[in-house]
Amino acid sequence: MVEANEAYRNGDAEAVSAILECVKALVEFYPKHIEKEDRYFFLPIMDYFSKEEKDAMLKEEYEFDRVLIHEIYRDKATKAEE
Repeated sequence: MVEANEAYRNGDAEAVSAILECVKALVEFYPKHIEKEDRYFFLPIMDYFSKEEKDAMLKEEYEFDRVLIHEIYRDKATKAEE
């Protein structure tokens, strides 16, 4: 997809078909992959952690998401100012 995107940005209009094929592959792959992670990895493995460990992971995840959101919007604002 990266190569097709670069080709498109360099004026190769035919690269759109390669980009679409990549998107189709991702659309087919990701739902199955996420289901497998959720059902057969993430939920079952939670039984190995104590409540305190789960709470600590959740707190860390919230902090990561909070920082990430600020970074995304800061980057958007910076680009808009350019």
